[in-house]
Amino acid sequence: MSMLHLVRHGQASAGTHDYDRLSPLGRHQSELLGQWWVKQGFSPDHSYHGSLLRQRDTARLALEPVAPRSQPGVHDGLNEYQHRIIDKHFGPSVEDAQPESMSFEDYVSIMQRWRDHPSDSGQSEIEPWADFAARGWQTMLDLHGQQADKENHVFFTSGGIIATVMAAVLGLDFAHTIDAIWRIRNTSITTIHFDGSHARLIEFNTVPHLQAHHDPSLITLI
Repeated sequence: MSMLHLVRHGQASAGTHDYDRLSPLGRHQSELLGQWWVKQGFSPDHSYHGSLLRQRDTARLALEPVAPRSQPGVHDGLNEYQHRIIDKHFGPSVEDAQPESMSFEDYVSIMQRWRDHPSDSGQSEIEPWADFAARGWQTMLDLHGQQADKENHVFFTSGGIIATVMAAVLGLDFAHTIDAIWRIRNTSITTIHFDGSHARLIEFNTVPHLQAHHDPSLITLI
């Protein structure tokens, strides 16, 4: 029996030349997560993150108080989809817009066009939606299989991966999967109970480490 904990990265640096960096608030959110885990007596038995900088730094800052000597595994399967490529091909009117200023309707339209794009189009830089939608959960299954005797597995990843994992576990349709991506909060925790065959959702998108401070500015979606 294992508990699979999915953690979205801290707030990224939207509106700058390099989105793939934690903002000062994103670093603080990650530190608060680690401090919360200490208070709860929680320590992961094994941890993983994608190869994106914002995922790696979230893992480092959150794990430092609870597992300072840990060396998380790295797997590209936990990476977010390449939003700049997707925006460029399927949402040219919003390509240069700040993520926080994009409307939900714009976002849904982009994702629908990505979903409907033929996988045999010859545009190799575009990961097919179906491949992206499957790879997060498959990556977690593969990584869990390597350490199946461990109780607590932590995966530092991104909102798209978390939402598609929820789709796999709960049987969500496309519309609900996209809605979930839009709403997943920075450094939120989603927990799944997994016995090697069956996965059951325990918690989704929780941020107790942020809510404990009674400061709404700590809770972000970027």
